[in-house]
Amino acid sequence: MNSHLAILSQGKLLLLGPDTDEEPVISDFAENLKKRLRVSEDRARLRTGTSAAFMRGGLPMAPAASVEDTFRAEFTCVAAGTQPGEICYAIDAGEVRGLFSFEVADKYEQRLLHGPDYRFAAISTRDTEDGPQWLVAAAQDHGVSRIGMFKPKAGGGVREITEGDSIDSYPAWHPGDANRLVFQTCGVARHHRTNAWLGLGPASIQRVNLRTGDMEPLIEDAHFDYLCPSFAPDGTLHYLKRPYQPFHQPSMWRFLLDILLFPWRLLRAIFAFLNVFSMFFSGKPLQTAGTPPPRDGPDPKSVFLYGRWVNMEKQMRDASVDELVDLVPKNWELVARQSDGSEKVVCSSVMAYALGKGGEVYYSNGKGVFVIRKPGEAPVSLSKRKLVTGLAEVPA
Repeated sequence: MNSHLAILSQGKLLLLGPDTDEEPVISDFAENLKKRLRVSEDRARLRTGTSAAFMRGGLPMAPAASVEDTFRAEFTCVAAGTQPGEICYAIDAGEVRGLFSFEVADKYEQRLLHGPDYRFAAISTRDTEDGPQWLVAAAQDHGVSRIGMFKPKAGGGVREITEGDSIDSYPAWHPGDANRLVFQTCGVARHHRTNAWLGLGPASIQRVNLRTGDMEPLIEDAHFDYLCPSFAPDGTLHYLKRPYQPFHQPSMWRFLLDILLFPWRLLRAIFAFLNVFSMFFSGKPLQTAGTPPPRDGPDPKSVFLYGRWVNMEKQMRDASVDELVDLVPKNWELVARQSDGSEKVVCSSVMAYALGKGGEVYYSNGKGVFVIRKPGEAPVSLSKRKLVTGLAEVPA
């Protein structure tokens, strides 16, 4: 590997060099934001004093959560930039989100866009005569996601390209045609009276002509999800394919089970309430036996991936002996589709993947990162990093 490989895992971004171990990318923006919040917290503490932490209405109060406890700045997506040694990524820090570029050699971060409007889930870049152009998946807080255009050197914000009550993501520029792009989309199912979110329809790959505004289905099937399209240097379309799992209304059996378990759940809630008071007065919980150690970061037993919760614990319990190295099912396949419509499975049990400039295929099965350097060759392990949800090759 003559280039760096950017690895996105559990909100962290790491760089794997040709002769170096994984090195985390430190965002100056996130660090400075955290420092400013600490300063504001210290000033507020000096103004209010210590009395607010004690009695109010005769009841003790728990100390307010500190910035150290609550601040989270997570990398949400990553892509190779338009210049050698450049990566592009998005950061979600709660009410502040943004797009950034990062020069690997100088470890220099440039903030290109920030604000509360969007949460960015995917980036695709290209260089043009007018400067770099980014396609981004811009999610909004009311539950939809649109494909947008962002021009870092032109100023301004994100210009939305798609619309509708859907989750549009993972855009990719179409090779050989400056006006076309492809992306993944799935419709949102909502309750006909309350408009509440119920589930997602099957994901398909659509193609858009920016000049005419026309959109056409490229790959779709009611029985499968087609995810994360991208093009190899030779123009071959790659994507993830998995069986579609339709959403269902709660069954009568589940309703009866909820009634049966109601007394037990009520007792559990009362115990949890008393346990909180025990922590307030004595600093010790009521339950000590079998208390698991606190976890650092998200629960590794599950991950929300491409619109579906993947139960890692169940996957390992149900897998056969030769499948224990994978944390996603074998029917999650990386497929290469030729121009004549023929398909070929590149590898299975794929959680995330990226295509290299030299024809390499990088992928993760949830328990590590691997590379297939040439078609037909066995995969080579590059990293033991778990729960990888994003990869990008960064040419030197």
